[in-house]
Amino acid sequence: MDRGLSAAQRLEEFRRSLGEDADGLGELPEIGGEFHGRSRDGLVDVTVADGRVVAVTATLTPADHAATELGDHLMTAANNALAAARAAVPVVADPVPDLDALMSRLSEAGEQSSRFMRQVGTALEEVIAKVGPRTGMHGDPAPTGVDALFADAASALRTARDSLAGLAGPQITTSGSDEDHEVWVTIGVDGTVTKVEFSSPVASMTGRQFADRSRQALGAALGEWITKRREQQAPAAGLDPAGLTAQADALRRQSVAQLQEYTGKLKSIMGSIGEP
Repeated sequence: MDRGLSAAQRLEEFRRSLGEDADGLGELPEIGGEFHGRSRDGLVDVTVADGRVVAVTATLTPADHAATELGDHLMTAANNALAAARAAVPVVADPVPDLDALMSRLSEAGEQSSRFMRQVGTALEEVIAKVGPRTGMHGDPAPTGVDALFADAASALRTARDSLAGLAGPQITTSGSDEDHEVWVTIGVDGTVTKVEFSSPVASMTGRQFADRSRQALGAALGEWITKRREQQAPAAGLDPAGLTAQADALRRQSVAQLQEYTGKLKSIMGSIGEP
């Protein structure tokens, strides 16, 4: 199943590298069109190229690790590789980001930012009140536009969510194994590897056997996931990519202008300070 993997199957293996690595080293740079993902300590490495998983390598001895630990290594490496490839070369079968979750995080960030900016303004007002009469320091340090900026960002996210609703795709979960049914991989609804299981003792495998069977299982599970998703993909009604892009560009310009305006206010206040 090495060279015979379909694009869908290889992309499935690719998605397995979407896992997280605590030290930030799970995703490696693109080299010659290949994307690499590795587990902690670099014990398992997954390589993706042209939308396919082309290699799985393991610099470990399966007998030295528990099955759950081996599964975690494989899941992390595969998901990290998929994350790197998906970011660089997105395809239509990729899951749409969870915009509802982003909206929730944006709301929290907006509340924290507004609270912090108000604290900054209040602190500067107190400073002006104390030293203003002696130094001439004056000005209005109250932040402006922060709440409106986050409100516009939330509006943009809602528009994107509603427009992309048809691309969210069906809720598909698939499983696949190697040809000997020794390694089983499950792909969740978000297209990432959510479970790795072994139907026979992993300790009896060599490192090469573990890598080869893992590659086959990744390809089978992800291939089925991609195939089913494409078959059931619903068209996005009313999708306006140009409009979404324009809204995002406007929001970016607005955020920069708002920051520049407030920075200018603070500089003006500092510039008003004279000799005591």
